[in-house]
Amino acid sequence: MHSRQVEVKGARLPRGVARAVAWALALTAALGCEATLEAGLSEGEANQMIVALHAQGVGATKESEGPEGRYRVRVTNDDVARALDVLRDEGLPRRDAPGFAEVFGQPGLVPTATEERARYVAALGGELSRTIAAFDGVVEARVHVAVPERRRLALDEAPPTPRASVFVRHRAEPPDEAAIRALVAGAVEGLAEDAVTVVVQRTSQPATPADAGLAQLGPIAVSRGSATILKAVLGAAFLLHLVLAAALVIAWRRRRA
Repeated sequence: MHSRQVEVKGARLPRGVARAVAWALALTAALGCEATLEAGLSEGEANQMIVALHAQGVGATKESEGPEGRYRVRVTNDDVARALDVLRDEGLPRRDAPGFAEVFGQPGLVPTATEERARYVAALGGELSRTIAAFDGVVEARVHVAVPERRRLALDEAPPTPRASVFVRHRAEPPDEAAIRALVAGAVEGLAEDAVTVVVQRTSQPATPADAGLAQLGPIAVSRGSATILKAVLGAAFLLHLVLAAALVIAWRRRRA
């Protein structure tokens, strides 16, 4: 009785061999499964996440979501928990506070004086937040400006003065608080530097050397996220070689029989 055979790309293999090949390919795909961390990102936001994850030894990839110019960031299933911790500590994806372009860019109904003032204060705080976030080592910055409403004052009444509060989260060395106070005071009319409160907080994610998150696989050093995929590929390739070698032995014995 003849054994059943399966044709693969013009070559006929025994059904058992073909099943082993299919299992090897399925194992490779299963071990290399990835999860999406964030979607709907701009390219800049996705690039920031990739850089932060790679700096902590987490392998990540960026994929386009279509013609809209949005991207998703993916990591292996084994790295999801670590990747989320890194992104949380780095404040990513970093959504910029709305500035003047965003706040006043969309025309609408004629706002009242109070609404116009509130929009201006919010936009000013957003612009200052973006500027401070560009300082070396700063992970996140938020600026809250309190500008008193102008009103008629009594003759002996002191005019109210504006105030501002700044929250900064940084990595290693704390930023120059005096420079931050000077920057904010210079951007707000009538604001004195001693009326600017700066609160700094260090991120809990320690700075690590570039090779801290690497896994050693023989003579090859790869990120821990990539190590799982590489092991799966090498294991499947080895299994496939064994299967093909067995198929050749079977074919050779049948030819001699």
